[in-house]
Amino acid sequence: MTWGDILQDWHGQLDRLEAMFPHADTAALVRFRGNKHLLAEYIADTHDLTLAEGLEAVELRLLPGAATPAHFACAAE
Repeated sequence: MTWGDILQDWHGQLDRLEAMFPHADTAALVRFRGNKHLLAEYIADTHDLTLAEGLEAVELRLLPGAATPAHFACAAE
């Protein structure tokens, strides 16, 4: 699944997002559709994460198997 696939079915992803991020508000999730960085910032703020952790959480949970900076760091060791 790509970010484009997720965007095309954003409303279908809302239940999944709410289950993954229980402190997130549905209206906020709808508002941040299409902007992965604003979504990650919101998730970080509402779930006591750093911005980097929020971005990684969004990518790992919505795009399983996607390469993230953490994956690159592990591969380099």
